[in-house]
Amino acid sequence: MEIDDLLNPMAEAAIVEALEAARKRAQAAEQKRSELDRAITAAREEQRLLERLLALRRNGSADTTVEPIPVHIEANVSVPGTGESLLQIVLQELAAAGRPLHISELMRLLKDRNAQIPGSGTQANLITYLRRDARIVRPSRGMYALATSGLANMLVPQRKRRRRKHMRSARIQERTNP
Repeated sequence: MEIDDLLNPMAEAAIVEALEAARKRAQAAEQKRSELDRAITAAREEQRLLERLLALRRNGSADTTVEPIPVHIEANVSVPGTGESLLQIVLQELAAAGRPLHISELMRLLKDRNAQIPGSGTQANLITYLRRDARIVRPSRGMYALATSGLANMLVPQRKRRRRKHMRSARIQERTNP
């Protein structure tokens, strides 16, 4: 390539035009991916429901371990430039993975998609949003999956409260030993 070609302003305009075309293609591909993820999630949910119906017909009783259909709770946190909410992106990533993901892997995937996590942007902030949505379950510590995958949500153990020790014995000793 000659130096005149590099300095030519028409070449720069062609590059800018090609860049815009590439951005539009990427955006269209993201939209198609989003639609496919929704279709896959719906098909898996239908499959799960049909399996339950078949078990009910064969056994006469439904499996009681299957959780109820989750209620949708949307967060108003949207990712700049995409119009998608943070939870929509997380749901897409979990559906695309097809398996539970660790919180650090989710953080990496969100960073790759330029999704901003509200607050200080830490794992704790993301976990707060994930725990509020019934479509996402926590099958084990640090792992998150779609509720439609059939995994049970891990029960959060209740913390034991420590009883405060009173300084009763010290006060009694002070009274008896002046």
